[in-house]
Amino acid sequence: MSELLDRFEFDEAVERVYRLGEAAERAGNPREAAVHFRIAADQHVGDAALRLAQALFALGRTEEAAHWCEAALADGFTEAAELMQSDVAARQRFLEHAARIMVGAPVSDWMPPAAPMQLLAPSAVHARTQALRALDQKYGGIACRAAVLEHLALVEPMILAGDEAMWTAVAEVQELAGWTTFDSGLPGLALPHFERALTLARQAENEALIASVLTRAGRMFLHHNAPDDALRAFQLGSVAAHNSWADRRALDDPQRAIASLTTKVGSYDEGFVRARTIALTALARNHLAVGDLAKAGGFTENALAAAATLRSARFDDHLRWLAQEARRAGASELVEQISARFARCH
Repeated sequence: MSELLDRFEFDEAVERVYRLGEAAERAGNPREAAVHFRIAADQHVGDAALRLAQALFALGRTEEAAHWCEAALADGFTEAAELMQSDVAARQRFLEHAARIMVGAPVSDWMPPAAPMQLLAPSAVHARTQALRALDQKYGGIACRAAVLEHLALVEPMILAGDEAMWTAVAEVQELAGWTTFDSGLPGLALPHFERALTLARQAENEALIASVLTRAGRMFLHHNAPDDALRAFQLGSVAAHNSWADRRALDDPQRAIASLTTKVGSYDEGFVRARTIALTALARNHLAVGDLAKAGGFTENALAAAATLRSARFDDHLRWLAQEARRAGASELVEQISARFARCH
Protein backbone atom coordinates (compact mmCIF):
# COMPACT_ATOMS: atom_id res chain seq x y z
CA MET A 1 0.00 0.00 0.00
CA SER A 2 2.83 2.36 0.93
CA GLU A 3 4.57 1.70 -2.40
CA LEU A 4 1.38 2.44 -4.31
CA LEU A 5 0.93 5.69 -2.40
CA ASP A 6 4.53 6.73 -3.03
CA ARG A 7 4.12 5.97 -6.72
CA PHE A 8 0.89 7.96 -6.89
CA GLU A 9 2.50 10.97 -5.21
CA PHE A 10 5.51 10.70 -7.51
CA ASP A 11 3.33 10.56 -10.63
CA GLU A 12 1.29 13.51 -9.39
CA ALA A 13 4.46 15.53 -8.78
CA VAL A 14 5.76 14.76 -12.28
CA GLU A 15 2.40 15.77 -13.74
CA ARG A 16 2.64 19.10 -11.90
CA VAL A 17 6.11 19.63 -13.34
CA TYR A 18 4.72 18.98 -16.83
CA ARG A 19 2.01 21.60 -16.23
CA LEU A 20 4.69 24.07 -15.13
CA GLY A 21 6.46 23.40 -18.43
CA GLU A 22 3.24 24.16 -20.30
CA ALA A 23 2.84 27.43 -18.38
CA ALA A 24 6.42 28.45 -19.16
CA GLU A 25 5.88 27.56 -22.83
CA ARG A 26 2.75 29.75 -22.98
CA ALA A 27 4.67 32.58 -21.32
CA GLY A 28 7.34 32.41 -24.04
CA ASN A 29 10.09 31.17 -21.72
CA PRO A 30 11.63 28.13 -23.46
CA ARG A 31 14.53 27.96 -21.02
CA GLU A 32 12.24 27.38 -18.04
CA ALA A 33 9.98 25.15 -20.11
CA ALA A 34 12.95 22.95 -21.00
CA VAL A 35 13.83 22.47 -17.33
CA HIS A 36 10.34 21.20 -16.49
CA PHE A 37 9.78 19.18 -19.66
CA ARG A 38 13.12 17.40 -19.21
CA ILE A 39 11.95 16.01 -15.86
CA ALA A 40 8.65 14.93 -17.40
CA ALA A 41 10.33 13.51 -20.50
CA ASP A 42 12.64 11.36 -18.37
CA GLN A 43 9.47 9.75 -17.00
CA HIS A 44 7.86 9.46 -20.47
CA VAL A 45 4.95 11.70 -19.52
CA GLY A 46 2.72 12.38 -22.51
CA ASP A 47 4.38 14.44 -25.23
CA ALA A 48 6.99 15.91 -22.87
CA ALA A 49 9.88 14.72 -25.08
CA LEU A 50 8.37 16.51 -28.09
CA ARG A 51 7.73 19.71 -26.12
CA LEU A 52 11.26 19.55 -24.72
CA ALA A 53 12.67 19.27 -28.25
CA GLN A 54 10.68 22.33 -29.32
CA ALA A 55 12.06 24.34 -26.40
CA LEU A 56 15.61 23.20 -27.11
CA PHE A 57 15.36 24.20 -30.78
CA ALA A 58 14.24 27.66 -29.65
CA LEU A 59 17.34 27.78 -27.44
CA GLY A 60 19.60 26.82 -30.34
CA ARG A 61 20.61 23.51 -28.72
CA THR A 62 20.15 21.52 -31.91
CA GLU A 63 21.97 18.29 -31.03
CA GLU A 64 20.15 17.85 -27.73
CA ALA A 65 16.86 18.72 -29.42
CA ALA A 66 17.48 16.04 -32.05
CA HIS A 67 18.05 13.47 -29.27
CA TRP A 68 14.68 14.24 -27.74
CA CYS A 69 13.01 14.20 -31.15
CA GLU A 70 14.22 10.62 -31.50
CA ALA A 71 12.83 9.85 -28.03
CA ALA A 72 9.49 11.38 -29.03
CA LEU A 73 9.45 9.26 -32.19
CA ALA A 74 10.09 6.17 -30.08
CA ASP A 75 7.12 7.17 -27.91
CA GLY A 76 4.92 7.32 -31.02
CA PHE A 77 4.86 11.07 -31.70
CA THR A 78 5.43 11.05 -35.46
CA GLU A 79 5.36 14.88 -35.72
CA ALA A 80 8.83 14.82 -34.18
CA ALA A 81 10.22 13.89 -37.62
CA GLU A 82 8.95 17.17 -39.04
CA LEU A 83 10.24 19.05 -36.00
CA MET A 84 13.73 17.69 -36.63
CA GLN A 85 13.73 19.51 -39.97
CA SER A 86 12.27 22.75 -38.60
CA ASP A 87 15.51 24.31 -37.36
CA VAL A 88 17.14 24.09 -40.79
CA ALA A 89 13.85 24.93 -42.51
CA ALA A 90 13.40 28.10 -40.44
CA ARG A 91 16.77 29.43 -41.59
CA GLN A 92 15.98 28.52 -45.18
CA ARG A 93 12.62 30.31 -45.00
CA PHE A 94 14.36 33.38 -43.63
CA LEU A 95 16.97 33.36 -46.39
CA GLU A 96 14.30 32.86 -49.06
CA HIS A 97 12.42 35.83 -47.58
CA ALA A 98 15.62 37.88 -47.63
CA ALA A 99 16.25 36.94 -51.27
CA ARG A 100 12.73 38.10 -52.19
CA ILE A 101 13.42 41.34 -50.35
CA MET A 102 16.54 41.92 -52.43
CA VAL A 103 14.76 41.49 -55.77
CA GLY A 104 11.81 43.66 -54.73
CA ALA A 105 9.22 40.86 -54.72
CA PRO A 106 6.01 41.45 -52.69
CA VAL A 107 6.63 40.57 -49.03
CA SER A 108 3.65 42.11 -47.21
CA ASP A 109 2.71 38.80 -45.60
CA TRP A 110 2.53 40.03 -42.01
CA MET A 111 0.45 42.62 -40.17
CA PRO A 112 0.35 43.79 -36.53
CA PRO A 113 -2.26 42.05 -34.37
CA ALA A 114 -4.13 45.27 -33.50
CA ALA A 115 -4.63 48.91 -34.43
CA PRO A 116 -2.43 51.49 -32.66
CA MET A 117 -3.67 52.73 -29.29
CA GLN A 118 -1.62 55.90 -29.64
CA LEU A 119 0.68 57.52 -32.17
CA LEU A 120 4.24 58.64 -31.52
CA ALA A 121 6.58 60.56 -33.78
CA PRO A 122 9.18 58.35 -35.49
CA SER A 123 11.86 60.41 -33.75
CA ALA A 124 10.40 59.44 -30.35
CA VAL A 125 10.38 55.75 -31.32
CA HIS A 126 13.97 56.05 -32.52
CA ALA A 127 15.11 57.78 -29.33
CA ARG A 128 13.64 55.02 -27.15
CA THR A 129 15.22 52.37 -29.37
CA GLN A 130 18.63 54.03 -29.07
CA ALA A 131 18.33 54.11 -25.28
CA LEU A 132 17.49 50.39 -25.23
CA ARG A 133 20.33 49.65 -27.64
CA ALA A 134 22.72 51.37 -25.23
CA LEU A 135 21.43 49.14 -22.41
CA ASP A 136 21.96 46.07 -24.58
CA GLN A 137 25.53 47.10 -25.35
CA LYS A 138 26.31 47.76 -21.68
CA TYR A 139 24.40 45.01 -19.87
CA GLY A 140 23.54 42.39 -22.52
CA GLY A 141 20.38 41.17 -24.18
CA ILE A 142 19.02 39.20 -21.23
CA ALA A 143 18.95 42.36 -19.13
CA CYS A 144 16.87 44.41 -21.55
CA ARG A 145 14.98 41.98 -23.81
CA ALA A 146 11.73 42.33 -21.86
CA ALA A 147 11.89 46.12 -22.14
CA VAL A 148 12.60 45.86 -25.87
CA LEU A 149 9.58 43.59 -26.37
CA GLU A 150 7.39 46.02 -24.41
CA HIS A 151 8.61 48.85 -26.63
CA LEU A 152 7.88 46.73 -29.71
CA ALA A 153 4.35 45.89 -28.56
CA LEU A 154 3.64 49.62 -28.20
CA VAL A 155 5.06 50.80 -31.53
CA GLU A 156 4.45 47.84 -33.87
CA PRO A 157 0.79 48.75 -34.60
CA MET A 158 1.86 52.25 -35.65
CA ILE A 159 3.03 50.97 -39.03
CA LEU A 160 -0.64 50.80 -40.03
CA ALA A 161 -0.88 54.58 -39.86
CA GLY A 162 2.73 55.38 -40.68
CA ASP A 163 4.95 56.20 -43.62
CA GLU A 164 8.52 55.31 -44.51
CA ALA A 165 9.90 57.13 -41.46
CA MET A 166 7.70 55.09 -39.12
CA TRP A 167 8.40 51.86 -41.00
CA THR A 168 12.11 52.49 -40.54
CA ALA A 169 11.68 53.32 -36.84
CA VAL A 170 9.70 50.15 -36.14
CA ALA A 171 12.06 48.05 -38.28
CA GLU A 172 14.89 49.20 -36.00
CA VAL A 173 12.89 47.98 -32.98
CA GLN A 174 12.29 44.61 -34.65
CA GLU A 175 16.01 44.36 -35.41
CA LEU A 176 16.88 45.10 -31.78
CA ALA A 177 14.26 42.60 -30.58
CA GLY A 178 15.87 39.94 -32.77
CA TRP A 179 19.36 40.81 -31.57
CA THR A 180 18.52 40.82 -27.85
CA THR A 181 16.52 37.61 -28.28
CA PHE A 182 19.55 35.96 -29.90
CA ASP A 183 21.78 37.32 -27.12
CA SER A 184 19.33 35.86 -24.61
CA GLY A 185 20.04 32.41 -26.02
CA LEU A 186 16.83 32.14 -28.04
CA PRO A 187 17.87 32.07 -31.71
CA GLY A 188 14.72 30.24 -32.77
CA LEU A 189 12.63 33.15 -31.51
CA ALA A 190 14.90 35.79 -33.03
CA LEU A 191 14.30 34.93 -36.69
CA PRO A 192 10.70 36.23 -36.90
CA HIS A 193 11.88 39.60 -35.58
CA PHE A 194 14.66 39.79 -38.18
CA GLU A 195 12.22 38.75 -40.90
CA ARG A 196 9.74 41.50 -39.98
CA ALA A 197 12.56 44.02 -39.76
CA LEU A 198 13.48 43.16 -43.35
CA THR A 199 9.88 43.52 -44.51
CA LEU A 200 9.54 46.98 -42.96
CA ALA A 201 12.97 48.11 -44.14
CA ARG A 202 12.03 47.15 -47.70
CA GLN A 203 8.75 49.06 -47.41
CA ALA A 204 10.83 52.09 -46.42
CA GLU A 205 13.42 51.30 -49.14
CA ASN A 206 16.12 51.54 -46.48
CA GLU A 207 18.98 49.52 -47.98
CA ALA A 208 21.36 50.33 -45.13
CA LEU A 209 18.96 48.88 -42.57
CA ILE A 210 18.42 45.78 -44.72
CA ALA A 211 22.19 45.28 -44.76
CA SER A 212 22.36 45.71 -40.98
CA VAL A 213 19.60 43.15 -40.31
CA LEU A 214 21.15 40.57 -42.64
CA THR A 215 24.56 41.04 -41.05
CA ARG A 216 23.12 40.44 -37.58
CA ALA A 217 21.23 37.36 -38.76
CA GLY A 218 24.43 36.07 -40.35
CA ARG A 219 26.33 36.52 -37.09
CA MET A 220 23.62 34.56 -35.29
CA PHE A 221 23.84 31.70 -37.82
CA LEU A 222 27.61 31.67 -37.49
CA HIS A 223 27.38 31.54 -33.69
CA HIS A 224 25.07 28.53 -33.91
CA ASN A 225 27.23 26.50 -36.29
CA ALA A 226 25.46 27.23 -39.57
CA PRO A 227 28.32 28.73 -41.63
CA ASP A 228 26.70 28.15 -45.03
CA ASP A 229 23.55 30.00 -43.99
CA ALA A 230 25.68 32.72 -42.42
CA LEU A 231 27.59 33.16 -45.68
CA ARG A 232 24.35 33.50 -47.64
CA ALA A 233 23.05 36.13 -45.21
CA PHE A 234 26.33 38.04 -45.44
CA GLN A 235 26.24 37.88 -49.26
CA LEU A 236 22.71 39.29 -49.38
CA GLY A 237 23.71 41.93 -46.84
CA SER A 238 26.65 42.89 -49.03
CA VAL A 239 24.29 43.49 -51.97
CA ALA A 240 22.10 45.70 -49.79
CA ALA A 241 25.13 47.60 -48.52
CA HIS A 242 26.28 48.16 -52.10
CA ASN A 243 22.82 49.44 -53.03
CA SER A 244 22.92 51.77 -50.04
CA TRP A 245 26.32 53.06 -51.15
CA ALA A 246 24.94 53.71 -54.63
CA ASP A 247 22.04 55.69 -53.16
CA ARG A 248 24.25 58.18 -51.30
CA ARG A 249 23.93 61.82 -52.27
CA ALA A 250 27.66 62.41 -52.76
CA LEU A 251 29.55 59.77 -54.74
CA ASP A 252 33.24 59.84 -55.54
CA ASP A 253 33.11 57.11 -58.22
CA PRO A 254 30.32 58.07 -60.68
CA GLN A 255 31.11 55.38 -63.27
CA ARG A 256 30.90 52.62 -60.70
CA ALA A 257 27.70 54.12 -59.30
CA ILE A 258 26.15 54.28 -62.77
CA ALA A 259 26.78 50.57 -63.32
CA SER A 260 25.32 49.67 -59.93
CA LEU A 261 22.29 51.94 -60.28
CA THR A 262 21.50 50.72 -63.81
CA THR A 263 21.24 47.17 -62.46
CA LYS A 264 19.20 48.36 -59.52
CA VAL A 265 16.67 50.28 -61.64
CA GLY A 266 16.10 47.20 -63.78
CA SER A 267 15.32 45.07 -60.71
CA TYR A 268 12.26 47.08 -59.61
CA ASP A 269 8.78 46.06 -60.72
CA GLU A 270 5.86 48.46 -61.23
CA GLY A 271 4.95 48.53 -57.55
CA PHE A 272 8.22 50.12 -56.42
CA VAL A 273 7.62 53.59 -57.83
CA ARG A 274 9.44 55.59 -55.17
CA ALA A 275 12.49 53.33 -55.10
CA ARG A 276 12.78 53.35 -58.87
CA THR A 277 12.39 57.11 -59.23
CA ILE A 278 14.98 57.80 -56.53
CA ALA A 279 17.41 55.49 -58.31
CA LEU A 280 16.69 57.32 -61.59
CA THR A 281 17.53 60.68 -59.98
CA ALA A 282 20.75 59.13 -58.66
CA LEU A 283 21.59 58.03 -62.21
CA ALA A 284 20.93 61.58 -63.43
CA ARG A 285 23.26 63.02 -60.76
CA ASN A 286 26.06 60.65 -61.67
CA HIS A 287 25.74 61.35 -65.38
CA LEU A 288 25.97 65.04 -64.49
CA ALA A 289 29.14 64.26 -62.57
CA VAL A 290 30.76 62.78 -65.70
CA GLY A 291 29.51 65.63 -67.90
CA ASP A 292 26.87 63.71 -69.86
CA LEU A 293 24.06 66.30 -69.73
CA ALA A 294 21.92 64.53 -72.35
CA LYS A 295 21.69 61.30 -70.37
CA ALA A 296 21.20 63.22 -67.12
CA GLY A 297 18.24 64.98 -68.73
CA GLY A 298 16.83 61.70 -70.03
CA PHE A 299 16.95 60.01 -66.64
CA THR A 300 15.42 63.08 -65.00
CA GLU A 301 12.58 63.02 -67.53
CA ASN A 302 12.00 59.31 -66.84
CA ALA A 303 11.99 59.90 -63.09
CA LEU A 304 9.51 62.76 -63.33
CA ALA A 305 7.20 60.78 -65.62
CA ALA A 306 7.26 57.75 -63.32
CA ALA A 307 6.58 59.99 -60.30
CA ALA A 308 3.55 61.73 -61.79
CA THR A 309 1.29 60.44 -58.98
CA LEU A 310 3.99 60.02 -56.35
CA ARG A 311 3.89 62.15 -53.21
CA SER A 312 7.12 61.61 -51.28
CA ALA A 313 9.18 64.14 -49.36
CA ARG A 314 12.20 61.88 -49.77
CA PHE A 315 11.85 61.87 -53.55
CA ASP A 316 11.44 65.66 -53.53
CA ASP A 317 14.66 65.95 -51.53
CA HIS A 318 16.51 63.93 -54.17
CA LEU A 319 15.09 66.21 -56.87
CA ARG A 320 16.30 69.31 -54.99
CA TRP A 321 19.79 67.82 -54.71
CA LEU A 322 19.71 67.07 -58.42
CA ALA A 323 18.58 70.63 -59.19
CA GLN A 324 21.45 72.06 -57.11
CA GLU A 325 23.98 69.96 -59.01
CA ALA A 326 22.34 70.83 -62.35
CA ARG A 327 22.69 74.56 -61.61
CA ARG A 328 26.37 74.11 -60.84
CA ALA A 329 26.79 72.17 -64.09
CA GLY A 330 24.95 74.83 -66.11
CA ALA A 331 22.18 72.40 -67.09
CA SER A 332 19.39 74.99 -67.21
CA GLU A 333 16.90 72.77 -69.08
CA LEU A 334 17.21 70.10 -66.41
CA VAL A 335 16.61 72.73 -63.68
CA GLU A 336 13.48 73.86 -65.52
CA GLN A 337 12.19 70.29 -65.69
CA ILE A 338 12.48 69.93 -61.94
CA SER A 339 11.02 73.38 -61.25
CA ALA A 340 7.95 72.46 -63.29
CA ARG A 341 7.41 69.42 -61.07
CA PHE A 342 7.44 71.52 -57.91
CA ALA A 343 5.17 74.13 -59.52
CA ARG A 344 2.56 71.47 -60.28
CA CYS A 345 2.76 69.93 -56.80
CA HIS A 346 2.56 73.23 -54.96
